[in-house]
Amino acid sequence: MTMKIINTLGPKETDSFKAAQFLASKEEVEIKLHDSFDDIYSHLDQLNGEFMLVPVAYRSAVSDSNWVDNNYKYLDQLSIVDTFFLPTMPMILVHNLHQDNQKIVLHPSTSAFLHDFDEDLVQDYVSSKPEALQKFLHGDYAYAIVSEEWFKKAMNKGIGDGRYETIQRFSPTMIWCLYKIIGK
Repeated sequence: MTMKIINTLGPKETDSFKAAQFLASKEEVEIKLHDSFDDIYSHLDQLNGEFMLVPVAYRSAVSDSNWVDNNYKYLDQLSIVDTFFLPTMPMILVHNLHQDNQKIVLHPSTSAFLHDFDEDLVQDYVSSKPEALQKFLHGDYAYAIVSEEWFKKAMNKGIGDGRYETIQRFSPTMIWCLYKIIGK
């Protein structure tokens, strides 16, 4: 019997990787990380027989692609074999006190957290929360929504010198969908 190959979003700091590790704790699997879910969807024909793990909150940073539409769009190429739920890594809305450009970097799936935020922000979308953190720490954004754990690790490395404040913390639960890639 061949080992299951699960394709999902990387890098290893993503909730997608943690969800794939949850599956790997139940059976031996190989986890293949991709830069975006768009990358996986665009290469389904090359991944026939493998698996894809995607959160139902998935929204693309570069296209109008999302889980809801793709669940139907790829009906003839993807077959749901499992669903489960897990808490996400806690997320935070952070503010760079030294930047006032009203720009925020975030993954599009987290934009709903801004519904009660009074600021009129220019939203720049990226493919993962680790990418949002990297761009935020570069200093070009006043705000970001990132994983709290990875933000704290960056702060513990001496990045920031008190220039950041946490505005709000979010701890949602995510539903995950495991597909078998069946080809056409």
